[in-house]
Amino acid sequence: MVTPASSRLQPLVILFGLTLALALGGILARPIESLSLFWPVNAVLAGVLLRNPRQASLGGFALVYLGMLVADLVTGSAWAPALWFNLCNLGAIVSIWWLMARLPRAHRRLRTPHGTLCLFGACAVGAMVAASLACVMAAPWFEQSLRATWLAWFSEQFSTSVLVLPVLLTAPTPRALTRGGSQRISLAPLLVLLASLALSIAFGGPGAIAFPIAALLWCALSYSPFLVSLLTLTAGSTLIVAVAQNLMHFSVPQSEPGVTTLMSARLGIAMLVLGPLVVACVSNANRSLMARLAHQATIDHLTGALTRSAFTRRANALLDSRRQHSPARPLTLMMLDIDHFKAINDQHGHAVGDQVLREFSVTLQDQLHEGELFARLGGEEFAIVIPGLAPEQAKFTAERLRRAVQDLHQEYAGHRLPITVSIGLAGCSGELPAPSLDVLLAEADQALYRAKAQGRNRVEQAEGKRQAV
Repeated sequence: MVTPASSRLQPLVILFGLTLALALGGILARPIESLSLFWPVNAVLAGVLLRNPRQASLGGFALVYLGMLVADLVTGSAWAPALWFNLCNLGAIVSIWWLMARLPRAHRRLRTPHGTLCLFGACAVGAMVAASLACVMAAPWFEQSLRATWLAWFSEQFSTSVLVLPVLLTAPTPRALTRGGSQRISLAPLLVLLASLALSIAFGGPGAIAFPIAALLWCALSYSPFLVSLLTLTAGSTLIVAVAQNLMHFSVPQSEPGVTTLMSARLGIAMLVLGPLVVACVSNANRSLMARLAHQATIDHLTGALTRSAFTRRANALLDSRRQHSPARPLTLMMLDIDHFKAINDQHGHAVGDQVLREFSVTLQDQLHEGELFARLGGEEFAIVIPGLAPEQAKFTAERLRRAVQDLHQEYAGHRLPITVSIGLAGCSGELPAPSLDVLLAEADQALYRAKAQGRNRVEQAEGKRQAV
């Protein structure tokens, strides 16, 4: 298939437009004749290229450089500083991208603590490259010493990259957001973080930049890495602006002219967010592990039905709930067994048998309604609990399930493989007390045995007065 030229060029056009817009915004927002207080262009572009590897080509980097150069020239910069300073920015972008792109995807997306530590190292290297390139040609454009120039570039590039890049690397895809649905989150950690930021500015002094750390750690234990990254970006940028505007009375005498407390504050704030980001990664990994373990303990991996232990817990909960209602609701338990399943395994192999189990489970789950339990008890034996229906009424449901299984079109080696099921029912009406789950299982199993003995592919109801309605 030949890809149209327009579709190949579109991502590159978007990359150039994004670079131009970010650079123009950064230039217009910085103080006159001064370096930017906050220059997110390099970090954003490095993150975009890491999330979109196809654009991280020689042509892509050339367009990034061209976009920054055009932004400088249209805002009145001279050719010489525009060419050199944007080369410094490109050096930071390429360095961060080159180091992070070599990591496994889990590390690159900050899903592990190791990935977070690698990100800090990559941001430090990128900042050092940009600062060193700036110092090579600093004399014509800066009145500061080389040390002050290097620290100014390094502190800004490092702090901005550390604050911005985690947001881009942990951001969920639109598909993941749609699949994840809405989740309730606690507002308490967020409110405490906002209060701690306000206290930092009100209290002031060098130590005040550490005030939000406890709240950030609480957020790291409560929220996803993406939300934590957004909060660290908000907290860090707020503190940097507060220090730059002298809102925190952070000024102290300097040993060398041009080396400002803002440089020290930037580096300190950048290092403060390391702890919360690592904790967020560890916490998220633990939540994911617990979710996988809970899923494995609840859902049968082959059929997608409930496991026996999960079925026992939920069925007992339904029985307990029934006893608490007056009048009690009726309830039916079905035992199902695929007919001649051992012969299917023996004649066609276990792979075909597994496929039969999967198709059987999908068919039954499509027929059931919300609130009805479906479980695999073992092998080819399954169970269903239908609350709200006595066995006399549930027998019609069982017949519908039996016909749905009989109509399955399972094929093997070009031939239709017949699949049928035998079903045994037991339960209780609303006017009688419910027996234990073990009793219901035993009664349904006896009814299933009769269905097997009377020719299979049929439904039998447990005998006795319990089922009278």
